[in-house]
Amino acid sequence: MRLTFTQLTRCYYLFSLLILTVAACMNMRSLEGVETTGLERYVNALTFMLWGASALKLLIFSDYRFYRPSPLILCYCAFFVWTIIPTLMEGNYDTTSLLILDLIWITLPLLALIVSYNTVRNYGTSAWDVRMFCIMTLMLFAQYVLVFRELNIFLAHSHLIVSYYMLYMLPLVFLSKSKTARTVLTLIVTIAIVSSVKRAGFVALVAALLAYLVCWMFVAKKLKPTTILLGLIGLAAFGGLVYMAGVADEDNNVFERFETVGDDNGSNRVLVWQTTVAMIEKSDVGSFITGHGYYSVEANSPIGFSAHNDFLEVTYDYGLVGIILYATSWLMLIAYLLRMMWNKSELAPPLAMLMTMYLVLSLISHVIIYFFANIVMLTIGYIAAKYEQQLCSEQTESY
Repeated sequence: MRLTFTQLTRCYYLFSLLILTVAACMNMRSLEGVETTGLERYVNALTFMLWGASALKLLIFSDYRFYRPSPLILCYCAFFVWTIIPTLMEGNYDTTSLLILDLIWITLPLLALIVSYNTVRNYGTSAWDVRMFCIMTLMLFAQYVLVFRELNIFLAHSHLIVSYYMLYMLPLVFLSKSKTARTVLTLIVTIAIVSSVKRAGFVALVAALLAYLVCWMFVAKKLKPTTILLGLIGLAAFGGLVYMAGVADEDNNVFERFETVGDDNGSNRVLVWQTTVAMIEKSDVGSFITGHGYYSVEANSPIGFSAHNDFLEVTYDYGLVGIILYATSWLMLIAYLLRMMWNKSELAPPLAMLMTMYLVLSLISHVIIYFFANIVMLTIGYIAAKYEQQLCSEQTESY
């Protein structure tokens, strides 16, 4: 049986997702300082070429239509394109290869956004998409387990930020129609977050599940006192089980870290934020407007830390122009969710889940400058395209 062009394109997209996951797995190891094979930069380059070639289909194939993106997609595209400019203008790199790697790093989320958007707009969605999202989550969890085991040989108290990879996959998993898949993978993600002993991750997980629940009840028109009570009871029961599992290790658990948040000022985030604000204020006019280039806070900070807040990081790295574009993208994302909720779209709850964890971790950690951004942008592009395709289908049927 001969494969059609559409089938080949969908297979190419699924393969690109698989390679993106392999790149993420390698990043998990390097992010936590675990020994790698040295192939990470080559896998990143391969990932960039695969997604870049997919983006070029628009120029190569005549039957690959261009759909006018929504303001949401355009704003994020403008932001990511802008990040290239200050990185080229202000970035201090010892070698050209390091510059190229950073350009690949900051451009890949843009490709994940537009390729996912255009693929779904042109060819629709497939059951294999969701299956691949579940496979990606399992692959990332398997790598997390390996990293966890290797680190805990040497460290008794590892706070693993790489657990966030599974967290960001959860909205894509919740696109599945299978309750079993959603339940099992939610438990797997919860295990990863609790075992990583990351306070921010735990807050983001609970808040995201609550946002999903409330949004689902609104969309399904089940926002009634009885339904809300049952939902909260279920969420409380889930939280109780997580708590009992989390305190199993009395010397190293996420709940004990909440008790010490006042002592360590949230891992000294207050000091980090104050330092970053001071750095922004001391910038000259040119740098204040255009920024200092990718990941410049840590490079220039007197205390050697990144901003631990995406909005502060973007302001320093990409200047006034960058933060305006980024903030506008966020406003567009909020407006997009409200529109989906107004239309009672079944895609609204997964997007609400993504936005909640995205916002929580943007305020007290990082999303947009890490490899996590690829999964976030992929999700936004995929959900936006699927929603807009549904609207087009409904309008066609009405005629």
